Amino acid sequence: MQDQRKWNRRAFLRLSGGVASVALLAACQPIVAPAGTVPSAASGTTTITTTVTTTGKGEARFAYVGTYTRGAPGGWSDKAEATHPTGVAVFAVAPETGAFTLIETVPSDNPSYLTLHPTQRYLYVSNEIADYDGQKDAGSIEAYAIDETSGKLTLLNRQAVGSIPAHMSVDPTGKYLVAGIYVGGSFQVLPIKEDGSLDAVSDEVKESGKGPNEARQEAPHPHCVIFDPAGKYIATADLGNDKVQIFQLADGKLVKASEQSVAPGSGPRHLSFHPSGQYLYVICELTATITAFPYDAATGALGEALQVIGTVPDDFPPDKSTAEIMVHPSGKFLYGSNRKFEDHPLADAIVGFAIDEATGKLTLIEHTTENIHFPRGFNFDPTGKWLYALNQKGDTIVQLLIDQTTGKLTPTGLITDTPVPVSIAFKV
Repeated sequence: MQDQRKWNRRAFLRLSGGVASVALLAACQPIVAPAGTVPSAASGTTTITTTVTTTGKGEARFAYVGTYTRGAPGGWSDKAEATHPTGVAVFAVAPETGAFTLIETVPSDNPSYLTLHPTQRYLYVSNEIADYDGQKDAGSIEAYAIDETSGKLTLLNRQAVGSIPAHMSVDPTGKYLVAGIYVGGSFQVLPIKEDGSLDAVSDEVKESGKGPNEARQEAPHPHCVIFDPAGKYIATADLGNDKVQIFQLADGKLVKASEQSVAPGSGPRHLSFHPSGQYLYVICELTATITAFPYDAATGALGEALQVIGTVPDDFPPDKSTAEIMVHPSGKFLYGSNRKFEDHPLADAIVGFAIDEATGKLTLIEHTTENIHFPRGFNFDPTGKWLYALNQKGDTIVQLLIDQTTGKLTPTGLITDTPVPVSIAFKV
């Protein structure tokens, strides 16, 4: 039975005061299917024919998965409560099938979000904590070197940031990391040294304001930081004050270029740009909606909202929760995740939308619910062939085949047992 209690970050802070467990992760057991097939318990295998449009990045060789190790927001399974995950799981990714094989598990304190350096030589891990090194209201970010042959990680260093870092991105030059600090209410910049290690915070923009949801929007809560396709501007989402802002990183300092607000009480969580650079999509956690904005890549200006569309049907119960959003590399499809806080057939789902590239507007494709359990995160493999859904409460990573024509998702049967997976990054 899984814990479905309602939560907020104050409750999380109370939970996160304990010491992270150092128990070893259980060995992960991927179910491997031959390339081009989907295993079926009832009928063996079914052949799938699909045309794959690659992104030019090549196939993934390694995958890095962050896991909550304490105080998981939203809860975790009884199994995770008994065993307590250790940290970052490192997987080898099989060519053709995309199956995962565990290489190592690196101890890390609540590694909730991962991102790679543009050179793919370094991995950065945010520790979603509020008590780093015994300090009050301090989180941290770790820098790791990646062994090019084995994929294994070596810790370079760890730097203090504000309380509960939620998200981060590395600028295309590889010189700076920008982080969104959820409880600290700020965006922070950390210079990256030549060896990939992190320097101390060098710039900070403090947020202000709040929203009408008193339980979740009592203060600003930055939740996402991404660079636009040209690498010139940074888009940010603040769940607490309902703002989407665009910044430019000038000589290591954040300078605001524009901003827009979503509907009051929406709680913007994560963002994704269309690869054309013409549209920015925002998934709102508290209302289970996606807002599409026009975007001027030359100036960083956000226009008035083009569309607001729901990720759940109109008859959905009052309490809603979404998590991740990503535009497919082809620019044809967009996917978001629903996390179950109320009983409804579509409460746990990966939701697919078709994108009208002339207008930026979305049309629902379908909800994929099979083997989906509280999907906090997901990602595409570098070729754009598969979507990997991370089930925080299901303790699994599920591979879904993306139909390159329709955008529909088909479970391949590849399921990797992984305690409390919440973020994944691929290395080619």
